[in-house]
Parts: sequence; structure tokens; C-alpha cells
Amino acid sequence: MLEDLRNLYLLVAGDCNLACAYCYAEGGSFGGGPRAMSPETLRTALDKLVPEDSALVVSFFGGEPLLEFELLRQAVAWGNALGAERGTRLRYVLTTNGTLLDDDRLSFLKAHVSHVAVSLDGGQALTDASRCFKDYEGSVYRVVVQNLERLKREGIPFGLRGTIPAGRADELDAAVAYLQSLGPVSVRVEAAAGAEPWPREHWHAWTEAVIRSNKRALERLMTGKEPGPAADIYRVAAHRLNGLVRQYPCVAGQGILAVSTGGDVYPCDHFIGDPAFCMGNVRQDDFPGEAYCRIVNLLQANRVDDRPKCANCRVRYLCGGECPARSLSCQGNIADPSPSHCVHTRRVLRRAERLVDTVLADPIGRERLAASVQRT
Repeated sequence: MLEDLRNLYLLVAGDCNLACAYCYAEGGSFGGGPRAMSPETLRTALDKLVPEDSALVVSFFGGEPLLEFELLRQAVAWGNALGAERGTRLRYVLTTNGTLLDDDRLSFLKAHVSHVAVSLDGGQALTDASRCFKDYEGSVYRVVVQNLERLKREGIPFGLRGTIPAGRADELDAAVAYLQSLGPVSVRVEAAAGAEPWPREHWHAWTEAVIRSNKRALERLMTGKEPGPAADIYRVAAHRLNGLVRQYPCVAGQGILAVSTGGDVYPCDHFIGDPAFCMGNVRQDDFPGEAYCRIVNLLQANRVDDRPKCANCRVRYLCGGECPARSLSCQGNIADPSPSHCVHTRRVLRRAERLVDTVLADPIGRERLAASVQRT
């Protein structure tokens, strides 16, 4: 039943030392569970969810997972023992706000964590406008940038994840360029997804900013440079070169599961706290049971070809449909994409198609792009 699981998100901390303005996780307290996962729940989650003869990425998440440092150490010890027993290779990654990287935590990350995803929006003005400590004292930006230097000195690979709030889309290019200059192995920047939808003019500005970012990424790819965020370019190129078809935007509930601090299981972290998508609790004797199977089947049936509003869209196999959790939040169900998603995605992907097709028409460009797709 769990043979397709490839990424297990463990919400080890339901608390955070920051109070970011756009945090969809309410500081990690979404779901209303305990402020931290208990050792018993953690051990049970690993015992129930680590598959046999496979490979599994365990993603430590929150809140701020480094607040529960001892629990992280226990998780690695238990996970490694289970992996050895079951013939499964476990790899650990961690998402952090980057403010708690003392010597002990750095040593742990260097020894056990293969990738650290650090939240940073861009330069100081952009970052500190939305990200602040709970006591509102000091600059989050300055602390994070200092800690990125420590990660680099220790040889710990890290990626940077930025969030652009409404009304600041015109800062995307500068934010990406700055984040790339800090030496990450990857950069991802997204629009803030709060409870209130963005005004239309802000979505339009974001769409144009993403189109510019895609053009810049492709130009960098063609000159052998690190492209930065290039998911749209890779998506189109993989479709053109290899016939890759996206029936889903992600593998939530199929290749991904998330466990809340209280042990409730969801298709991904964006569903945490929604009782309609709780797949059961790892502490239940019959888990995984009926609720688990029902939600897996529901998500598997939500293919882009079977979404009524997606079935005739020309870019559906590049898009895969809107994130089901986002559709649920905006439209009340997982099948109907929000209008803003469709307008934005169609325009971005159509422009990406034109960019990619121009490169593929040149034999040298085609060879370079094919090599880049193969590496991703």
C-alpha cells in the first residue's frame, strides 16, 4: 500500500521562532496539534511508513524543525536502523528559516542531512519586510546571510526558497539574481499564497515577472551558467524532447505523505489541518486503513484529463493542473483550478513554449538543452 512512497514529510515542530507575514502554516501550528511531535509518535510514524526494499527521502519540516534538535537526532538514528532492517535507503533533508544554525546543529547537518532548504526572499529590504522574529527585534536577513556563510564553510549544500508578497512582483528578477549570488545549489521563488487572493493587477505583474525570469533562465542555460528557477523551461523542454506528460501537478498522497505533530497523516503539508483529507493517524492500529485508501483513490482519479475544466486546455500536459490543496482552498474542491492560476499558467507556459522552440530549432541549442534536461 505504501510501495510508491518516495518523500515523507515529518512535521516535527509545530512552533517557530519567526512570525512571517505570509506564512501559510501559521508558524507550523496548522492542524492544531502539539507544539512538537513526541518521540513515540515519531517512532511510530517511521515504523508504519518506511517501506521495504526502496529509497525514501525524509523531510524534516515545521514550524522550525531545528527547534526540536534532539528529536531530529532520534529520527535519524531510528530511521537508519529501520532502513538497514528493511533494505531501504533513507536520505534526510530539512527545511529551515536559517536562524538557528549553531555549531551542534551544523555538525548534525553535515553528518546526516543531504540538503538544507533555507528560506530567504532576496535582499534585506524584501526579506525583512515579511520575515521577522517574534519579538520584532533584529534583522532576520542578516542572521540568515551570516549562517549561509557558515553552511558554505562546512561544505553543506543548501537551496534557497523565496516568497514574493502581493504588490512586489517587479522585484522577482532582482531577488533571483541576488539569491543566486549567495552560492546555493538551487533557487526557488514563488508567489505568496495567503488566504486572501491577490488583486488582478498584482497577478498580471507576477505573470510578466515570471516570463522575464524564464527568458533569463534559458539564456543562462545556453551559456553554461546556473539558470536559477527554470521549472517552466525544463517542463516544456522535457515535453518536446521526451514526450513527458504531466497528469498531476505533483504526487501528493501517492509519492508524498505528511505527518503532523500529533501523528495525523495527510497527502502533503498543504493539506494539514483539513479533516476531510486526514488519511488516518499513525498511532491507530489499523493505519493505513479505509481513510487512507479513499483519499489515495480520490487523488489518483484527479488526473488533468479527468478534470472537467482542464480536459480541453492546450497546456494541460505541461501544467498538470493546479495544486489540489490550492484548488481546495480557492474553489472548494480539488478538481477545479482557480481562475488566476489558469490565466497565469497559460500565458507563462505559452511564452515558455516559444522560447524553447526557438532554441530547439538550432542543433547546438537543442543539444545543450537536452543535456540540461537530462541532468534534472
